[in-house]
Amino acid sequence: MDTTTKRLEDFKSPRQLDGLDARALTDLAGEIRTFLLDNISRTGGHIGANLGTVELAIALHAVYHSPEEPIIWDTGHQGYAHKLLTGRAHLFPTLNTYGGMNRFVTPRESEHDILEASHAGTSISIALGLALARRMRGEGRPVVAVIGDSALAEGMALEAFNHAVVEDVPLTIVVNDNGYAISPGFGGLHEALQDPGGRGGKLFRAWGAEVIGPVDGHDIEALMEAFQSARQSGGVKVVHVKTVKGKGWAPADAHPLRMHFSFPFDKETGKSTLPPPPQTYQDVVAEVVMAEMETDPSIACITPSTLYATGLTPIFQKYPDRCFDPGMEEQHALTMAVGMALAGAKPVVAYQSTFLQRAFDQMFHDVCFMARPMLILGYRSGFAGYDNPTHHGVYDFSYLRGLPNLRILYPKDRHEARRMARDALRALDGPVLILMPYGPVDDFDPSVMEETPERFAEPQMVQTGREVMIVAVGHKFAAARDAVARLREADIDAGLVNLRYLKPLNVVFLERLLSNARRVVTVEEFVRDGGVGGALMELAGDRGLGCQILRLALPTAFIEPGSNAELERAYGLDAEGIVRAVRERWDEL
Repeated sequence: MDTTTKRLEDFKSPRQLDGLDARALTDLAGEIRTFLLDNISRTGGHIGANLGTVELAIALHAVYHSPEEPIIWDTGHQGYAHKLLTGRAHLFPTLNTYGGMNRFVTPRESEHDILEASHAGTSISIALGLALARRMRGEGRPVVAVIGDSALAEGMALEAFNHAVVEDVPLTIVVNDNGYAISPGFGGLHEALQDPGGRGGKLFRAWGAEVIGPVDGHDIEALMEAFQSARQSGGVKVVHVKTVKGKGWAPADAHPLRMHFSFPFDKETGKSTLPPPPQTYQDVVAEVVMAEMETDPSIACITPSTLYATGLTPIFQKYPDRCFDPGMEEQHALTMAVGMALAGAKPVVAYQSTFLQRAFDQMFHDVCFMARPMLILGYRSGFAGYDNPTHHGVYDFSYLRGLPNLRILYPKDRHEARRMARDALRALDGPVLILMPYGPVDDFDPSVMEETPERFAEPQMVQTGREVMIVAVGHKFAAARDAVARLREADIDAGLVNLRYLKPLNVVFLERLLSNARRVVTVEEFVRDGGVGGALMELAGDRGLGCQILRLALPTAFIEPGSNAELERAYGLDAEGIVRAVRERWDEL
């Protein structure tokens, strides 16, 4: 073990910072950067954001006494130095492993993490709520909210800021201003904060806030002086801190997102040490959107701050006048698309599923109620890998199923994804949502590109079966197909249906299926409550159909992080789990 690792593993409490002078704290910052690069280069993780908050974390913990004076890290993927200072060096080798260290902050790891946060814009609301409750009890210790400059533009963050500045509570709002969200910052607030003339501070003061800074976010002495001033004077203070994402690491300087996140990488070059990634559903659908934009000038693309995860980067480069990234503003992005549709445009709005749920009211009130034509692409539906439990898209269908006027599709492979996107854009007459999974595309059946529209709109009868029919939803087709093969090898006459259209369901086809089949199994990577299996059970009950239905889905719970394969195995959604469930349910087979 090198001396850096040993020293950081000796950290059990941030109170070990007490008594260290500025030189020692600066040396500690260098050790933390070395530790982060050594460890995250092996495991992968959020490297850029964390290299930018090393001195900030040290200064905060040197001045404020966590956990009695809690520090609320907005989003949480900037909290790795905070984790080291609160005794978690030993957990870092387990990052991005099943059951390992969380990518974000979580109370399950430490009393210094007062809440689990993996969506942006929440820290001021949480911190203000804590401060108000403490005031009610007569307690006067301060609370700290750390929020990025781009997250500050989130609607809820502005609502909370608007409230906080008129309250008399000991609350420090640290604006960690590095000019980036995931992608480069955007908008009027961003430009004000970047203005060397101090427009950012004037903007905060215009709202009634007391402002300290801008402060060099990599000068520990200056940071500690600013925080001590905020802590001692009480009340609501804004400390404007200027940091550099990826600070101290040359590869971040040349990266368009300043190495926001990376799979395992070479420390010297920043290049991935993994094989080139396979093609994803984002890439496949982006090719279709690009081709349609070449002949249809009404198509426009929108994505709120996660361009890198949508496959749309080449389209943004080729058609900058028809592409819009409004920043971390998921609600605004969707309602803006409605406005564009009202003016005759065909918006294509791309989200990671976890962020689409933040725009549920806009989906309900603006998109579905107005029923304007737009194509919504929901990526990372189902399991979402090693991100936080809140990032899994396993709740999509349940919370969207009851909305009128919304069509929901889920392809089984690359060819169906292409066909669904192409057909939607060529005949867009209302809101259409295509859900797609995390990970590489499957490649099963290119013949679907030649099917008639009427035939493609029906579920696909892949294999008939007299004893069991398995209905697969989206990318669960692969596991379901393998399960059917295993059942047939065991002399069980099993069949397979690929559903394709989840909403509205093809009632004519499904009523015929449920009338003729004795046993039906639905396989989906959604929660069971309100899922596709439940929809088939309701149809069977409403029509008085006598088939038995087994629903293979997820519990209504927050699912732990893990790879797709690990989680499929854990929840019985792989081929082995499907076969086992069928045999347990119907032991007569």
